[in-house]
Amino acid sequence: MRAPSSKRQAAPRFFHDLLQSAIADLRNGRGDGARDTVLFLGTRHQTFPTLVVDDPVLEPVDKIIWMVIWQRGANGSPQAQFPSYSEISTRANIGSDTTIARALAILRATRWLSLCARVRGVRGQFDSNVYAVHDEPLSLSDALHLDPDYLRFLEAAKTHPHPRVCKVAAGVLSSLDADIQTGVDVTAPVHPIARRLEAHLAIAQPGAFRYFSFTKAVLRELANTRESSANDSRRQTLETVEPLQKLETVGP
Repeated sequence: MRAPSSKRQAAPRFFHDLLQSAIADLRNGRGDGARDTVLFLGTRHQTFPTLVVDDPVLEPVDKIIWMVIWQRGANGSPQAQFPSYSEISTRANIGSDTTIARALAILRATRWLSLCARVRGVRGQFDSNVYAVHDEPLSLSDALHLDPDYLRFLEAAKTHPHPRVCKVAAGVLSSLDADIQTGVDVTAPVHPIARRLEAHLAIAQPGAFRYFSFTKAVLRELANTRESSANDSRRQTLETVEPLQKLETVGP
């Protein structure tokens, strides 16, 4: 039995009201000056979703910055102050604003973070942003609903100063092109359970399944492979064992 139309529209209306409230607060100067805002749209946890730890595309710095932003939702309110670069730097032990900017761009490209609105100040200049943080990457249809400039951002990100941002943005666009060429309606809603199952299979069997917005071929290019991980492990073992062996040969 289909849900009534009014119920189907409840979530978009709630988000619209929440977004307008956040914009009004920024325009009216409520809160701590002209600071960016983050809308918390996920399920509240005392721990972090396993998926963000297992994500094969995000690098460690991207994950820890996502966690710093996510913790803003722990106060029980759907709206909170977005952490400043200074706070992210302190809490994540990151000394470079460039690194933080790079991570935020990758989180947006991979749909862990959405830029929902840019708020103009009294003189008409952009001085605040409204973000939304998610507990899993959004589908394209949801991303475009929350972040209308998402596709334009991806195109611009292909020439980002950091090569990793360029590579991730190009990977998302390449995956979209591949889906369109095979007749997939990339804007159609996707069942969340099916998406999560495929994502977990992609994590368990790298290269065998797509991962949210990334096709199998693109994911193989972006993810760290088991082979490289094994090589790193062997190299680390040698670096640890060789000094110990030298110590064992030294007499008392």
